[in-house]
Amino acid sequence: MNDEAKSEQTADERGEKDVPPPAETDVQADLLSVSDDEPDEGDAVSDDGTKPFWKRRAVWIAVIAVVALVVAGVAGGLAWSVHIREEALSDCRQSVVQIRRLAKTPLDKDANESQEVEKTDVADAKTWEALQKDQKKLTGLTNKDVPICNATSPGGAQNQQNGASSSLQVLKTARANVEKSAKAVLASKDAKTLKDVRDGLSAKAGQAKQLLDSSAGNVADDATRTALSQQIDAANGLVGNEKSKLADLQQTSQALDGAVNGVNASVQAKAAADAQAAAQAQAAAQAAQAAQAAQQQAQNWASQPQRQPAGGSSSSSQNDLANGFHVGGYNSFEEWMAHQVPLGNGCNAAGVCGIG
Repeated sequence: MNDEAKSEQTADERGEKDVPPPAETDVQADLLSVSDDEPDEGDAVSDDGTKPFWKRRAVWIAVIAVVALVVAGVAGGLAWSVHIREEALSDCRQSVVQIRRLAKTPLDKDANESQEVEKTDVADAKTWEALQKDQKKLTGLTNKDVPICNATSPGGAQNQQNGASSSLQVLKTARANVEKSAKAVLASKDAKTLKDVRDGLSAKAGQAKQLLDSSAGNVADDATRTALSQQIDAANGLVGNEKSKLADLQQTSQALDGAVNGVNASVQAKAAADAQAAAQAQAAAQAAQAAQAAQQQAQNWASQPQRQPAGGSSSSSQNDLANGFHVGGYNSFEEWMAHQVPLGNGCNAAGVCGIG
């Protein structure tokens, strides 16, 4: 058995049979069985040669749909345009309201306080000049007419909204600049005040040191000089410390003034006491000198011989002698005698003194 016979036998055993390919003539016959002249349902026409009604209706529906879409688009566009315009005008009006409110709102406390500061009151004049410039700009913006919000087109309304928003932001910035500049001016003023107080305290401490030196031994109470010395040391300590606060410098300056006044008062008290003591000593010396002179004159007078005038009485002579006798501030001889201490010479009631 050859190979071909074996293959056929095997195929028969599996129950398979070879199917021959279709003949070419059969395929062509199938293709020719379809006629090109057979009409399609979509190409059907009515008896009068026109397309059927349902086909024409589809065309009109399509046209109407397109028109509706166009109208809806136009209407939607108009509605959206109106919405954009109204929204822009609303934002514009809100900005205008804020501009008017800010124009009436006072600035902060520092800005108001800085109005009283002069250029000579600050350590840095540039801070004062910057504040004047910022205030001038703010005044111009405050007096400027507010934006208008009445545009009829979306683009115009948007432009007005942008302008109002920009004006509001410019005004806010101008106010912030003024308040910032005001703080800088006040800080510069404090710096100058601190420097002035520091310099003043330093000069005052130097003058107090001179007083302390010159008052040695010239005060009624030396404790005042001790207090002054302590205040001088405290003042010099603050002057040499860059971190010293204004309040501490001012308080120490006042304390130093008090110590200086205490020493000056003590110096004046001692001077007054010394003057009074000197006056009393001088008065005592003058009184002693007057008493000594009167005593010497009395002794000289008592040593002279007494003579009675002719025809006259001793009382008359004594009166005449008394009327002319003025020694040591006494107005009469009797007054002088009443203040004399007997030195061993006796005098009678008539005023005649004898020796021995």
